[in-house]
Amino acid sequence: LSNYVFRAYHALPPLTNSRGEPTNATLGTLNMLNRMIEDHRPRYLAVVMDSPGRGFRAEIDPEYKANRSKAPPDLQQQIVRTREIFEAYGVPIFKQDGLEADDLIATLTKKAVAAGLRVVVASTDKDLLQLVEKKRVFCWDAMRNKVYGPPEVVKKFGVPPEKVRHVLALIGDTSDNVPGVPGVGPKTAAKLIDRFGDIEGVFSHLDEIPQPKLNQNLTEHQDAARRAFELVGLRLDAEAELDLKALVYGQNRDTDKLRELFTELQFTRFLDMLDDAPASVPPEAEQRPVEYRVIVAREELEGLAASIRK
Repeated sequence: LSNYVFRAYHALPPLTNSRGEPTNATLGTLNMLNRMIEDHRPRYLAVVMDSPGRGFRAEIDPEYKANRSKAPPDLQQQIVRTREIFEAYGVPIFKQDGLEADDLIATLTKKAVAAGLRVVVASTDKDLLQLVEKKRVFCWDAMRNKVYGPPEVVKKFGVPPEKVRHVLALIGDTSDNVPGVPGVGPKTAAKLIDRFGDIEGVFSHLDEIPQPKLNQNLTEHQDAARRAFELVGLRLDAEAELDLKALVYGQNRDTDKLRELFTELQFTRFLDMLDDAPASVPPEAEQRPVEYRVIVAREELEGLAASIRK
């Protein structure tokens, strides 16, 4: 949740209602939710939040995210407001002490895939691109309306999703204060991982890296890269239960509460939309795993087209 509230906060100019309450981040996030519902009509929907405190990654490295400043009061206020709106829409919110939202998303994604579902992770966090799987898990940046499948991940990082963690370990992440190997950027990291397989493969083949400075940096910063590997990895064992019945979108919408919130915030357009039916799949409809088939012959394609027209 905070990922999109933060993005909306910085993307939109300051807005307030007539009482002076800040509303730009809340409105921006709500616009993204509405766009998601209208364009994609999800069967299931959940929101995941970070927990307060430093969590287990700070135990690995006390400097993890130490460069982050505290959220300004008007942003924190809007995170609370946005959560109230999601709760009124009946969207379950997941949160667990000691874990970041990414870990809960990873755990829920794993369980959803095991249940035969196709998952769309709506986030701009590059760490989550580790979760992408062919035809089963996609990441979607709602603000840019960009979908990441395996080809898009390869285009961005130069490696498939399952090796993104290794690239991130080498380059580090300045936004989270995760140091990598000095002098190793995304292109160099991708070439190294593509050639040697993973970071341990890189470190076990240092004698095959002829560039003196690169070799020296890799040799001297192995511990930092291994620590970064632990920091950028995603937990898959969070205490998050996947109750599909509770995740059906639209079934628990509190229209009266939404009307109260939209009136207070003076979101006129959303007040006008409240009488519309929720954009959800009927609760009685069950989602089944999607079946895929590769067609190579023209006759088979024509047969499939004929069956669809019937």
